[in-house]
Amino acid sequence: MNRLIRAELFKLRTSRVTWILVGLAPPLCVLWAGLMVALAEPAGATGPQVENVYNMAQQSYVFALVLGVLGVAGEYRHQTITWQFLVTPVRSRVITAKLAAYGIAGLLVGVLSALVTLVAGLAMLGLAGHPAWTPRVPLVLLGSVFSVAVYGLLGVGLGALIRNQVAAVAVALVWFMYADYLLTMLLPGLGRWLPTGAARALGGMHLRDAELLPVWAGGLLFAGYVVVAVLAARLLTLRRDVT
Repeated sequence: MNRLIRAELFKLRTSRVTWILVGLAPPLCVLWAGLMVALAEPAGATGPQVENVYNMAQQSYVFALVLGVLGVAGEYRHQTITWQFLVTPVRSRVITAKLAAYGIAGLLVGVLSALVTLVAGLAMLGLAGHPAWTPRVPLVLLGSVFSVAVYGLLGVGLGALIRNQVAAVAVALVWFMYADYLLTMLLPGLGRWLPTGAARALGGMHLRDAELLPVWAGGLLFAGYVVVAVLAARLLTLRRDVT
């Protein structure tokens, strides 16, 4: 298993797409943090508004999600998965190794994004004359890091369920960037129970027009979604033909 995980991490390190996605994540988080600063109260940001600035480290989730999807669906597209299953006939071990590797990758993306967002948030809030810190900021950053890592696991599950690379990436982006938000707008009471709402709660985000679950409940619910996706992916991977 250690060799399989190291092999997956080696493939990640040697892929140009990995470095592109990792490089794009922190700037996007900074842009979102700047938007949160701009939307803060002119007289001085409230505690929740300050925390939302640092919660924007969570916006790197999309890159961890896509990495996880490509880690499986990309192998089906290029048919390299066939050789991997020949070398390691126990398919469940392959999926487990991918989960470990892309969970680590998501964690690193989350940590990098959190550090950059922390520095940028302190600077932007200070320059705008807002309070730059609350006692909950470390927990917000920590929750954001873990939510990004979990999105990496979710990407692996989706990539194994939807083996077509283009379709898998499209479904992941459309659902988690648009459909989930649209449902939340139409049915505010439902939003807290959806995957994105659970991830937001884990990251300690505050919404004006809706109430999210507590941090611990959001984390458990989000983990539950991932467990279901991963178990379904493992079951289908064991039963379906590769080609």
